[in-house]
Amino acid sequence: MIEKRSKPTVNHFRPGQNADRSYEAAMELNMEASPTQIIQYFNGEKQNLIPLFQRPYSWRLQNWKALWEDMLVQYDSDEKLVHFMGTIVSIPARSVPVGVSKHLIIDGQQRLTTISILLVALRDVLEGSTSDRNAADRIHNVYLTNTYRSEEDLLKFVPTQIDRDRYRSIVLDHNVPNDNSLMSEAYAFYIKQLRTGRDLDDEPIDPLKVLQTIESGLQVVMINLGENDDPYLIFESLNFKGEPLTQADLVRNYILMRFRHSMTSGGEQERIYLHYWAPMEKRLGNHITEFLRHYAMRSGENVSHRGIYAAIKNIIKAATDPSAAEDQLGYMVQYSISYASFVNPSLEPDGRIRTSLERIRSLDIGSSYTLLLRLFEARHSGALDAAGLAKCLQLIESFVVRRAVCSVPTNSLNKMFLQWARQFPDANHVTWLHKAMSSGGGLTGGRRFPTDSEFSDHFRKSPQYGRGYTRYILFRLEEAFGHKESVNLESATIEHVMPQTMTPQWKAEVGQDCDEVHNLLKDTFGNLSLTAYNTELGNLPFEEKKARLANTHIELNRFMLAQDRWNRDAIERRAEELFAIANRLWIGPAAPEAEPESTSGLGSLVYTSKA
Repeated sequence: MIEKRSKPTVNHFRPGQNADRSYEAAMELNMEASPTQIIQYFNGEKQNLIPLFQRPYSWRLQNWKALWEDMLVQYDSDEKLVHFMGTIVSIPARSVPVGVSKHLIIDGQQRLTTISILLVALRDVLEGSTSDRNAADRIHNVYLTNTYRSEEDLLKFVPTQIDRDRYRSIVLDHNVPNDNSLMSEAYAFYIKQLRTGRDLDDEPIDPLKVLQTIESGLQVVMINLGENDDPYLIFESLNFKGEPLTQADLVRNYILMRFRHSMTSGGEQERIYLHYWAPMEKRLGNHITEFLRHYAMRSGENVSHRGIYAAIKNIIKAATDPSAAEDQLGYMVQYSISYASFVNPSLEPDGRIRTSLERIRSLDIGSSYTLLLRLFEARHSGALDAAGLAKCLQLIESFVVRRAVCSVPTNSLNKMFLQWARQFPDANHVTWLHKAMSSGGGLTGGRRFPTDSEFSDHFRKSPQYGRGYTRYILFRLEEAFGHKESVNLESATIEHVMPQTMTPQWKAEVGQDCDEVHNLLKDTFGNLSLTAYNTELGNLPFEEKKARLANTHIELNRFMLAQDRWNRDAIERRAEELFAIANRLWIGPAAPEAEPESTSGLGSLVYTSKA
């Protein structure tokens, strides 16, 4: 809003001017957009709905006052000036093919709510004058209500649920609640201005002239989205002052509009929201948008973050009636229960599955969630038991860890998980997944599942320090020792036994080829361990490090304590010992020529790992 101004300094937009970049942006997006009088939103048989459970009315005194003062400029002007109020974005609500046409307001609710309250105040003031009674009737029957329509379709403008009963009382019952609400206070503000206010010439306000000003002097850019338009593009292209809707907000609004709204509590929209959407929102919190993306991708089609609304809309739109839409929402809720355990594994009751989910989350394999949804769906339907699900999760961990150790690029992971979700079978899931993972890329391709030979070579010889997964692998190796009094590793950091910076003592410790050994092996698993004393150990000589760690509770350090020297031979022997553990923890690809047989960790449904 603009500051109060005297008439000579007015600089309002004139009719036909390109009011702001909202109009230009809409044109760039090929969306239906045009400057129009705001009164058009209240004229004709229609209903403008604010999405259910949106934020309530929030304009305050400074907003009401700014609108009033801006409007007085048009009120007192002899020129045909207009005040531009911004952009209003709507989309048809095509859910129920009965009653008046309905439009969902996805941006502009504060302006429309305020203008409607001002119209109510005008009606109530004009009703007190016999000569102006016709104008009062016009406001009520033309701008505020759809005359002779049912209760559900009666109001031209329907605020969000928290304000709905209050607004209905103000408009239909002529009763303004004394509840200190912003809506009631806005009404009181405009009643006072209409009855006791003065114009810019210090003359009493003429309510009829105010009505004429609203009808002709307040303009917006009206953007009407079509069935195939994506509302999210609007929020990326236009500079809205309020909080833009997220993809999840748009999905929620679209779903709820498939069901009949109600002016009173207990209606169909409210039931759908409370029974389905609200628990899902509570369950997933700020993960709901990403859940919707993975839900839309579960059939194997990639969906970008900007395309979530469009993808979910296509799924819901396929439901031919509200009953089918509710069934689809029920499926979504069931998937959300599984997804909640992906982001919070403590929700999973089965210990083996919970542990595997914790490991997948630690590895940050969000790209696997699409496949996980299919796997958990199979468990829910009874096609996959808990033991089989745990084995599949272990395969996913093994596949990712082996590729990480062997420096296989991660850019193909999303495509592979999508492919497996698309090819998901009805039975034999563990065997199928192992074979599917083992069939990509041969020995060098970007889709490969590294063999025992490649895994061994990189585990023992390639630098691993400084990578995101290295600490995780050392943690898993430590867990594998099965210490009955396992230590809390939260404060442990990675320790280089042979330090990153060599000292004279360490050069003597390693021997004649110390520079070569240091260059080749300092960052390999054979030389890496875990300790909470990393800062204290630093570059201390080997014997002093051993003395400091004499009472260590970390099993990874036991090998080091048993060595007389720490040189190439010790590092390579330790790497071999750790690899033997790693090879059991993270099974390799299946041998296609082999028959199913038992392998350590995965059981009888998995093919023998090949070298």
